[in-house]
Amino acid sequence: MLHGSPGCGKSTLTRALAEALRAADVPHGVVDMDERSLVHPHPGPSFARENLRAVWPNYLAAAPDSRLIVPMVVNDVEEVDLVRAAVPGARVTICETTAPVEVLKERLTAREPTPEWAAALHAWVDAYHSRDDHERIRGIQVATHPPRSPSPSRRSSH
Repeated sequence: MLHGSPGCGKSTLTRALAEALRAADVPHGVVDMDERSLVHPHPGPSFARENLRAVWPNYLAAAPDSRLIVPMVVNDVEEVDLVRAAVPGARVTICETTAPVEVLKERLTAREPTPEWAAALHAWVDAYHSRDDHERIRGIQVATHPPRSPSPSRRSSH
């Protein structure tokens, strides 16, 4: 699972991993939990997990030794157990993708179609970063934005 705040690069990293696995001829699939949740009106927090539970046997039947990449925002420690239950027999590794809050908000502002959508996701970023359970959820952590190095000062030629 690729887990992290909105805007942290889960989808981008998922595409890169899928391409690397394809190039290495490793059987794999992608189940984007955000895409599994695109229903209006939204039926509730378990909807995406139930979709994952429903498609899991299909992935196993298609390629029993396949890797499954599941990008999502894990809401809390309990959700990890619920996701594990949705994919019986799977070995689950959780990789938290991270970036500085200001970078996340810049990314969201640039990608969202309206200022209202961006503002709503900015609130999700704030909520995500106010949590204290990240270390209990993740197995590994990957930064998706390198630290900014100080830029050299420039003198005006005036």
